[in-house]
Amino acid sequence: MALGRREQERKWRRQYILKEAEKLFAKKGYHQTTMAEIAKASEFGMATIYQFFKSKEEIYLTLFNEKLDLLLRLVKKAVKNASTPTEKIKAILKTDFSFFREHRNFFRLYIMEKEAITVMIREELGREVNQKHQEGLKIIREIIEEGIKKGEFRPLPPQDIAVLFASMVEGYIHAWIKEEDNTAPEEKIKVITELFLRGISAKA
Repeated sequence: MALGRREQERKWRRQYILKEAEKLFAKKGYHQTTMAEIAKASEFGMATIYQFFKSKEEIYLTLFNEKLDLLLRLVKKAVKNASTPTEKIKAILKTDFSFFREHRNFFRLYIMEKEAITVMIREELGREVNQKHQEGLKIIREIIEEGIKKGEFRPLPPQDIAVLFASMVEGYIHAWIKEEDNTAPEEKIKVITELFLRGISAKA
């Protein structure tokens, strides 16, 4: 069902607030950003901001939840379309690099502001963020388990390998974005694929 004009306007305002808040969070960090600055950047009054979000924390966690939802959907689709565990790992790498290149501000938050999220885990939205992170690790772990079962990967602890893989990818993308490296993502993917898959390959 198509949204009415008023509902479309509300949706647009909400997304615009999140977009401007993301820029501020990425530039200044969560703690240094204020609701007043978010209102000024989005060119809405404080009353309008509070119609959508009750606090800075809610804006921050909503931003994380929606971006991680999108990333998980893209990863699941990429994995579903890959035929082997090795190809699934490559698909995740390609998806991650493409997503974070397109959403650089969010990646800066994702990497640099994890401690702020950790403090907020007690809140419902914070728990949702943590659950999505765990879901991402579960996808990787199940691929590793499948690869071990099929004889593609060495019989190493799947959860440990999943954590190492996620950390390796985050660190590599972080350096790529922070240094404004102009190397094509395909070349970066090739390097990390070679290192990771050689390390866990049953044929190594």
